[in-house]
Formats: sequence, C-alpha cells, structure tokens
Amino acid sequence: MNIYLLRHGQTNLNRDGKYQSAVDKDLNEFGISQAELLGQRLKSYNIEVIYSSDLKRVVGTSEIINKYINKEIIIKKEFREINMGEWDTLTIEERNISHKEYAKEWSKQIKDMPYPQGECGEDVSKRAMKIIDEIVEKEYENVVISTSGGTISIIISHFLGLDQHKRFNMDIDNCSISIVKYNVINNKMNVNCINDTGHLKELLTDIVS
Repeated sequence: MNIYLLRHGQTNLNRDGKYQSAVDKDLNEFGISQAELLGQRLKSYNIEVIYSSDLKRVVGTSEIINKYINKEIIIKKEFREINMGEWDTLTIEERNISHKEYAKEWSKQIKDMPYPQGECGEDVSKRAMKIIDEIVEKEYENVVISTSGGTISIIISHFLGLDQHKRFNMDIDNCSISIVKYNVINNKMNVNCINDTGHLKELLTDIVS
C-alpha cells in the first residue's frame, strides 16, 4: 500500500507567514494553481480513494485534485491540522510578544509542548493514526490523505519513531507529496519520501522570472 500525504495549497495566511489551524481560509490564486499541478501529477498514480481533512482549504485542494482522478472523497476531521490555540493567525513576531516566556521555551524544541490552549504533536498522532489503521485494514494499493503540513510531519515522525518535537526538522511545503509505504509482510510502515515538490517547478520558475 502506498499512502500519499498531500499538503493543501497556499492560503493568504500561509503567504503572510502566519500560523493557521482552526481559523480556516480558502486557497488563494497561487494555491489553486499548485493544486491543479498536483492533480495533474497524480493522474497516473492509480489512486483509489482520497481521505481529506474537513478544513475548507484542504477540501478545496482535494476537490481540485479529484478533477484529475475522479474518486471518492472521504472526509475525516481526525486529519485536521494541529490546533494552534492562541497562536492561530499570529506571526512568529506576534507570538514572541504575546507569549514571550512560553515562546522562548517553545523555540528550544526539546520536548513536545502544546500550543497555548491547543494541541501537542502526540494529540494529533493519536487521532490521525486511528484513521490510518482503518485505512490499512481496507487493503488499498494507492491512497491519498489530503491534510495540513503539521499533521503530515506528525504522521511521518510517528512512523520514523521520532519524538514529536523532532517534526520541526522537516519542511512540508504547500501541495507537496510525502509517501509512506505499508509492507504487509512485516506489518511495517516505511517512509519513502518527504516533501516532493517537483511538479511545482513551473510555478517557481514563474516567480523567479
């Protein structure tokens, strides 16, 4: 089984360098273009089903992708982005002002600290893995999980056996592909790749030019 972990396309909050979790925004024009290119890439992947977070930026990405693969979209709130609590929609600078001491400790990234009034990595891992276990039982060959960057890094950290604070060592870009392969023989998940954005090169070229 191949599980394709897809991050949603860009929103204005992403563009402006702000935290984004429960405060939900539609894709911006650039994010729509990203999702179109992602869908085009996935046409030949023989995807059987799309599991999607219920956040509208993720559902919007899933629906654009589905124009190219035409499969069922199953909405699962368990794949939501980590709840960032009081930091939702803040920039790093704003966070450092409003929660100075907590942000200072947070920035050390030596333990899995929850966002203020929000979740920690293990909270998300528990809810996401519950659904992934259900997906494995269905014995698909190629499955998409459409979700958010934090959730993807948390899932990957789980499969790599990393403490959740290590997830901040990963880049998970908008509309990137990360792949986890399930080996039925040894009942093990292997991380195959992280943050593949090769399909977005033409957008990057446009920005440079």
